[in-house]
Amino acid sequence: MQGKSNKQYHDSARNVGIACIGMIIVLTAIAGTELYDHVAHHWNSKSDQTMEGNYWIPNEADKLWLDSLYEQVKRTEDDVLELNQSVNRIDRKIDEIMLRRIDYPDGTWDSIKVKPSEFKPKVNGNR
Repeated sequence: MQGKSNKQYHDSARNVGIACIGMIIVLTAIAGTELYDHVAHHWNSKSDQTMEGNYWIPNEADKLWLDSLYEQVKRTEDDVLELNQSVNRIDRKIDEIMLRRIDYPDGTWDSIKVKPSEFKPKVNGNR
């Protein structure tokens, strides 16, 4: 077997191109008919509901329920705002701590200030 010649490669490429274009045309035709059916259905259909008598009129119990729901939403919003302020305060504190770092001569650093006289590392004999 010697493989395909250049003409066979060109013919195969042309056939694949024609098949792809054909599939695109067929899919476009199918999508067009589906779109036409969808638009025609909605264009010709009438609304089943009339606007008369389709309104909700709340009674006293509904008004009380809506008021309590409004109060719950308002309390939740206040709680969320309070939490947001707390998180912002914590975030600022973390930023302040990160900016107050102490650099040591050996290249390490720390963000907690401790007086050297108060800091006594534990050694096996020093418990």
